[in-house]
Amino acid sequence: MAEIRIEIPKELEEEIKKLGEKEVNRIVYEALKDKISERLLFKIADQLLENSELNDEQIMKLSDKIKERIAERHGIK
Repeated sequence: MAEIRIEIPKELEEEIKKLGEKEVNRIVYEALKDKISERLLFKIADQLLENSELNDEQIMKLSDKIKERIAERHGIK
């Protein structure tokens, strides 16, 4: 597995130490996985819509559905 080095802002150092390495690794892993998944979803949506003849209203409805699915995936909704 590849390794990533991150710099922790000074104001977060103490909290990071309290969490411990294992928990911090889990948090960083989940955050990266979620962000990459989100970007891939938008990349796929862009590719699907690239030659689309959808009107603005149809695009907005599709956009709302995508946002809802992302929110559900992240437990926001």
